[in-house]
Amino acid sequence: MVTTIIWLGPVLTAVVLALLIFLAITFGKDIVWLIINSLIGLVALVIINFLPMINITINIWSILIVVFGGIPGIALLILLDLLGIAF
Repeated sequence: MVTTIIWLGPVLTAVVLALLIFLAITFGKDIVWLIINSLIGLVALVIINFLPMINITINIWSILIVVFGGIPGIALLILLDLLGIAF
């Protein structure tokens, strides 16, 4: 029983890694652009938060908006902050 549990972790990790590699090969260009857009959005979120007139709370919701929205997500957060609707 113990040896089954010990080997389950590396096997599941290998399966998930193989699935990620397959998806990266299949959708390679789209995934790379999504990752680049997400990273640019996250960096912009941190930099924009230093501006005195914009106070966006960095929490799970703002991060998810930026990761899935990228630059348009940042624009949405800034607009919501300036209108006083959220954050």
